[in-house]
Amino acid sequence: MKSQNAFIFVLSLITILFTAILWNFFLPILWAIVLSILFYPLRNYLIQKKSSPSLASLLTMIVIVILVLVPGFIVFTIIGSESLIVLNKIESGDYNLGQLVNWFNVFLPNLLARLDSIGLNTNQLIEQLNNIGVGATKFIVALLMSTGQNLLQFFLSFFIMLYLLFFFLRDGKQIIESCIKSFPMDDDQERSLMNKFTTVIKATVKGTILIAIVQGTIGGLILLSLDIEGSILWGAMMALFSVVPGIGASIIWLPIALMLIFNGAIIKGMILIISGVFIIGLIDNLLRPYLVGKKTNLPDYLILLSTLGGITIFGLSGFIIGPVVTALFIALWSTFNTYKNP
Repeated sequence: MKSQNAFIFVLSLITILFTAILWNFFLPILWAIVLSILFYPLRNYLIQKKSSPSLASLLTMIVIVILVLVPGFIVFTIIGSESLIVLNKIESGDYNLGQLVNWFNVFLPNLLARLDSIGLNTNQLIEQLNNIGVGATKFIVALLMSTGQNLLQFFLSFFIMLYLLFFFLRDGKQIIESCIKSFPMDDDQERSLMNKFTTVIKATVKGTILIAIVQGTIGGLILLSLDIEGSILWGAMMALFSVVPGIGASIIWLPIALMLIFNGAIIKGMILIISGVFIIGLIDNLLRPYLVGKKTNLPDYLILLSTLGGITIFGLSGFIIGPVVTALFIALWSTFNTYKNP
């Protein structure tokens, strides 16, 4: 018993230290795992074509770089340039969000009277709206600039991700089998959890990215057709916020539509609202339950809560981590019930 307790203590201590050592590289490790899961079928296909595991893994990595990483860098650059343009216009007063409240002063005086009655000062509200607009765009620019200023850390993480990706692609099955043999659970249960993990990863990433691409592209094209400046930026922002189920893209297109209406472009504003509700919003409502909900076996409300919670803790990568942790949580508690009631 003494030997067993000492072993458990040392094992726990070393595990905590090992986790602390690797914690700063959590996101590169996560994305290496995600990409290896998504592109593992391509690696297997190349092996069937008589490629060696190492060559197949290398060719798969080249495909990932060409199809995923290079387009991502291009979009990142375009968003950065357009963010600076929009920020300059907001700070110069070309985009005055306070006009929203001024419109309420003319058309909805009763609403403003009620706002005043509960202690809300409309002048302060105008100032806050302008600050929100400037602050949101500054956040985007600051994020881009911080990435540029931390190029060494960025490229280090990027290199680690690619390095691990090669080994995950080449030795993925052996790594999984080693983990299954090492963990102190029944092998069948561990394989079930691993299958659940893989299924949720595939469904979440494929579904979310497809929805983001479709919503961002259609939203950007709609804004471009309406001659809205910064349409590429706003389309990209719609794609970014689309990771939040149900309400994502509307965070972008609805304020733009209201600004158009309040600035006199009523027809354009109404077209954007109708398009946002019946085209952009409908994409999320139709595709997400089919692509994400059915594959993960998670109800819509849990997908929403886990996605928001994951993003809150882990940033953008939380749209994967949240649903995965939730699905594993449910699976583990189901397993616990089988232990409790065999």
